[in-house]
Amino acid sequence: MSDFNIKTTLDELCRQYGPSGYEQEVADYCRPFLESSCDKVWRDEVGNLIGFVDGESDDPQDSVRIFAHMDEIALMVKRIEKDGLIRVDPLGGIYPNLIGVGPVEILGRHERQMGILGAGSVHVSENSSTAYDIQHSMGNKAMTWSDTHVFTGLSREALYRKGIRAGTRIVIARHRRTLTDLGDFWAGYFFDNRAAIATLLALARQLKDRNQRPFPDLYIVLTAEEEVGAHGAKFAARNVPAALTLGLDVGPAEEEYSIDFTPSPILVYRDEEALYDRQVADHFLDVAERIGMHVQTAALSSYRSDVSHAKSSGRSPFSGLICIPTKNTHSYEIIHRSAIPNTVRILSEFLLEDTHSLLQQFCPPPTPYVE
Repeated sequence: MSDFNIKTTLDELCRQYGPSGYEQEVADYCRPFLESSCDKVWRDEVGNLIGFVDGESDDPQDSVRIFAHMDEIALMVKRIEKDGLIRVDPLGGIYPNLIGVGPVEILGRHERQMGILGAGSVHVSENSSTAYDIQHSMGNKAMTWSDTHVFTGLSREALYRKGIRAGTRIVIARHRRTLTDLGDFWAGYFFDNRAAIATLLALARQLKDRNQRPFPDLYIVLTAEEEVGAHGAKFAARNVPAALTLGLDVGPAEEEYSIDFTPSPILVYRDEEALYDRQVADHFLDVAERIGMHVQTAALSSYRSDVSHAKSSGRSPFSGLICIPTKNTHSYEIIHRSAIPNTVRILSEFLLEDTHSLLQQFCPPPTPYVE
């Protein structure tokens, strides 16, 4: 795909800060890619970044939107104590044991500040109650965010002057975000959902480089605030017209779901929030068979996506979800290096076929009410 490098793009995407409601860095990074590949690019009122590619079909109902979220799991300042220690709350499904202690960056309103996320010392007795309980509970007490703090060496007043107060976002520091190359596998923070974004950027670039037009109108929607309730996706599902909504995300490569840790994309039939439409997943099974690609299927629990939130709220009548098999979700995640190219391939094959009859099936004309 010309000069587009998936590994470099993914690495750079993961370095951008994007806590929920603060996705500007990610949007600014992605926008030039979309502008070079799409017919129109804009950012809507809630912060979603949208790229539009005009399709071959003249029927406006032949339209597909694909969601992938820009935000990452992060922390928020809950309070600043008199001695300057910062207490935190999670933004999304982030857990102390999955990210560990270490450098974080506090995104103050006026100035950013480095800090160290910690939970006290190991070498203590019962006189240091919290730290002692964590270190000597024999596995009976899981660490919670109330056990942690962020140390900056600054007073509460100095932090206030930097615009750091309750509600300020805290993210894993940039130098901890580098991609690790393991040969056939890549690892890093925030592949959820930067791997999906890299997939859509690669898809758009491939269509442009090959001078191909999708059959349906295509809306690439990079959404805001998925990790805290999918606000961006719900807004986009109400305002971006499409007969079919597809989601692109990471999926847990776990034996519980019979998902193998391979580069084979996952077609999801349900998650904890909603059922995806059987016709959509079944059709992608047919596409995969036609091009000789192995795919996996799954019914997930402890999982929600932009699309299932949009569907359960009545904003997306026909929906599907494709996932990239991932280890260590919501931690230092791992994917197969061929998973993104495979996902690009199945999406492009779907978009380039004449999907008119399929999309009309998903979005039939309304039946008049007769008494």
